[in-house]
Amino acid sequence: MTKLRQSYFAGVTRPIAIVSLGVFINRLGGFFALFLTIIMADRGYSSREITVALVTCALAGMTGAGLSGWLAGRLGLRGALLLVSSLTSCCAYAAAVVRGLPATVVVSALLIAGVQAYGPLAQTVVGIEAAPERKVRMFAVYRLGLNLGATAGPLIGSFLMEWSMSALLIGNGIAATSATLLLLALPTTTAHGLGPVRPRGRQQESRKQPPESGRSAPRQRISRRYTASCLLFGLVSLVYAQQTGAFALGLHDSGQDAHVYGWLLAMNAIIVVVSEVSMTRYSGRWPRRTAIAAGAACVCGGYALNALGLSLAVLVTGVLVWTAGEMLLEPVAAAYASESAPPGDGPRYQALLGLCQSAGMSLGPALGVYLYGYGPTLPWLLCAGALLVTAPGLYRLIPRGITAPPVATPPAGSPSGLPAAPIRPVEEAP
Repeated sequence: MTKLRQSYFAGVTRPIAIVSLGVFINRLGGFFALFLTIIMADRGYSSREITVALVTCALAGMTGAGLSGWLAGRLGLRGALLLVSSLTSCCAYAAAVVRGLPATVVVSALLIAGVQAYGPLAQTVVGIEAAPERKVRMFAVYRLGLNLGATAGPLIGSFLMEWSMSALLIGNGIAATSATLLLLALPTTTAHGLGPVRPRGRQQESRKQPPESGRSAPRQRISRRYTASCLLFGLVSLVYAQQTGAFALGLHDSGQDAHVYGWLLAMNAIIVVVSEVSMTRYSGRWPRRTAIAAGAACVCGGYALNALGLSLAVLVTGVLVWTAGEMLLEPVAAAYASESAPPGDGPRYQALLGLCQSAGMSLGPALGVYLYGYGPTLPWLLCAGALLVTAPGLYRLIPRGITAPPVATPPAGSPSGLPAAPIRPVEEAP
């Protein structure tokens, strides 16, 4: 057990543990978005009204992810996390009592905006706290909490829904409240970069004045190279989102047993939970662009395999391939965002990544179903085309200099017991 703890969770600091447990609790109770259609149908709203609500909530989620960096710049990471988590909690309770379409849509949109804003902020905390050579693994630990909560949450939501819709919403609120209270244990100082964004000069200047003082420094524009890579990450997310769009519809029309879809998604969840942290032992050592390009190729290629026909063998193979891509891509992409950001600018970089990925996940199912209506193979041809764009594009855009730092021996007297090797400077690819 000691070896397991050292190999899986060595390097987990208190802030990383807090945000990872927080995202687990949030996702454990984050079944509101999954059951929003059923909740609104139960209240007697028409399909057109439900569609308006779903579109509004999708846009709100993207907005929440995009604004999270701005919030962190004004309130600090700790303050921004407390704000969005409190917003989620209050809106969950409000959703149990409000009636009327406008109020329901507004409360639902704010709730989902808060949920989506939590991710980039929490990932920034992980990026700040993780030792350079353990960044990928720490992001995988964070995703372990996320995936465990996302797997168990719908089961709890289904149980509460059988009791009553109000119980479902109140349960969501209790989970969000618990996550908010947990965040109070985050450090209150800027020693870990959790306070408001402040100017960072040379070390000599930092010693002369405390990090809490001074005005905010003018921020650099996010590079075009990083922005373009985030757009490609969004395209990969659009492909990945086909599991709730064309993939589900294709299985329904192919004559497969109704339980096959559930088993395939369960297989994906189990493999990710069991294997992702272990995989980072290898993927974390690769150059960032190699791991990311390989992950994008597997995600897009796994879905593109469905063009061969939705037989059981093709379905299982495809799910295994895009699951491997997910485990390769996601932790390394978050580490790449953290390493690309100038000091103090991590929230903006994580927010841009979160915005693009959220947009892909929101638009993907609708686009896939739309293309499926014109031809059952069109969504999978789209995935094949995305492979040809994303894998080489990300390999070309991600600078060669961003790679895993070598494992160093912790210095004597280190407060966290972690090595403090500096991140290698970003070098432009030729």
